[in-house]
Amino acid sequence: MKRLLGLLAMAAILASCNDNNTSLNFSGVDPALTVPPTQVMVLGTSHLSNYKGDLSLEDLEPLLARLEAYAPDVITIEASSGMTCQRVRAYPLEHDGYMDSYCFDSAPYLEESGLTVVEGSYQARKALLDWPDQPTAAQRRSLAAAFIASGEPESALVQWLRLGPEDRVEGDGLGPKSVDLMARASQRLNESYSIAAKLAARRGLERVFYADDHGSWLDSKADDTAYGARVSELWPGEGDPCQAHVNDSDAKLTGGDIIGAYRVENSKAWQRTRMSCDFKRTMNDDQPEAYGRKYTMGWEARNLRMVSLIMTAATTQPGGRVLSIVGSSHKPYQEAYLDQMHDVEIVSTDTVLD
Repeated sequence: MKRLLGLLAMAAILASCNDNNTSLNFSGVDPALTVPPTQVMVLGTSHLSNYKGDLSLEDLEPLLARLEAYAPDVITIEASSGMTCQRVRAYPLEHDGYMDSYCFDSAPYLEESGLTVVEGSYQARKALLDWPDQPTAAQRRSLAAAFIASGEPESALVQWLRLGPEDRVEGDGLGPKSVDLMARASQRLNESYSIAAKLAARRGLERVFYADDHGSWLDSKADDTAYGARVSELWPGEGDPCQAHVNDSDAKLTGGDIIGAYRVENSKAWQRTRMSCDFKRTMNDDQPEAYGRKYTMGWEARNLRMVSLIMTAATTQPGGRVLSIVGSSHKPYQEAYLDQMHDVEIVSTDTVLD
């Protein structure tokens, strides 16, 4: 009897240990953190380039004002960095179509700066490591030229906007093509330029950080035509109720209610519907090729890559405020993954949109 009781006691102890091992919960700020946490706000957005003619840069001003009040120290964008694109160049067969779709072509501007892509990346990083509190106009133009060479025009635009109008001229690595590029970029309707870069300049920041990497799609694009056809078949079509929530935000965005549009897209209800109408449909693909399942798994892997880049950017300002600007379908995944970090407090967009 005593032996039986002893065995039962040992089993209870082992079960208790097993429960402790399997119940680790990383959600929320780690209670062991004794310093102020790093705050991260994820702003979901429509891709504004799809609304040319229906939306103006002036329409974005109310949103910019609210984001400026949040006072981010670090801003990340949904774009591939120059270093990521350099990797793509090194492995073109494994990244079919990546360069054309997701990378800036700096080739037309390299002669003006005298830099290669790799040299531009190095020069930009080196300059910022010893960046003065009051840089000269020549230093800003030189840094902008390095960012352009590296393949990061959004960060170049931050430097361009921080120049006085009289200093936005050729020189220090910026030739006529580069100046024209910056002039066009300053008027471009695209959230990475017209929200992120402009906000960074207003906040006195020196750059934006690049937080996207499509490398998780390698396997699922083996048969690109069949893959695309199957995923499209699984997505909602015309007349599907799933389109109603998209139409709601579109109507606000093009109808002058910019804050209302962003409030809708960043709401929990919109996020749940978006997931149900997209990734939770494709993950149930029962065909042998499983293209839909690969799409959902690749999407999750891509978001994990993006979050790792956001965290890397956050290391430049531990305890600061980070703003991640991404397509709204990324928001629920990124918030969930970021919430697993010890030193991250998720800041709701309600604090600036309500």
